[in-house]
Amino acid sequence: MTSVSLSGAVEDESLLVAAAQAGDEIAFAELWSAARRQAFGVCYHLTGNRADALDALQDTQLAAWRGLAAFQGKAPFRAWVLVIARNASHSVIRRRPPLGTLMAEIEEELVVADPFEDSVARLTDLRRALATLPASQREALLLWAGGLTYEQVALSLEVPLNTVRAWIHRARRRLQTGLADG
Repeated sequence: MTSVSLSGAVEDESLLVAAAQAGDEIAFAELWSAARRQAFGVCYHLTGNRADALDALQDTQLAAWRGLAAFQGKAPFRAWVLVIARNASHSVIRRRPPLGTLMAEIEEELVVADPFEDSVARLTDLRRALATLPASQREALLLWAGGLTYEQVALSLEVPLNTVRAWIHRARRRLQTGLADG
């Protein structure tokens, strides 16, 4: 088994994927580290809270490792991971209590310190605005905002390219309107 260093000695993703598929955990760690942050972002915005996002992220990493043999490289590794993150987030959402119950608990526990009040308020406004979007628009927007191209989002969601463009356009408009009104 060959090893690929974390220092970036091998920069070609296809070589890292091949090494990881051959069982090189270090190569997988390098691939994962490049995708982890955006995967967490998708998990967080779809689940709506850090605890569930971390659960979904862990499920994502495990599923990516276990499913690595099936990765064919038709899209970048990161795009593949983001689709796994989306699916893992949906699984976490299905396992938890209703959203209204969770939001009530979060709002009860939220104590805002004065210096951070504006930042928390903006984040809360953004989360509420994202929650108003239809699921298809929210997912397309989050994948796109996570760095995927329109084409990669279309492949990931298995919908036509023009549908993705329309969803993202509508989502951005609704967010702008919702945030301006709030």
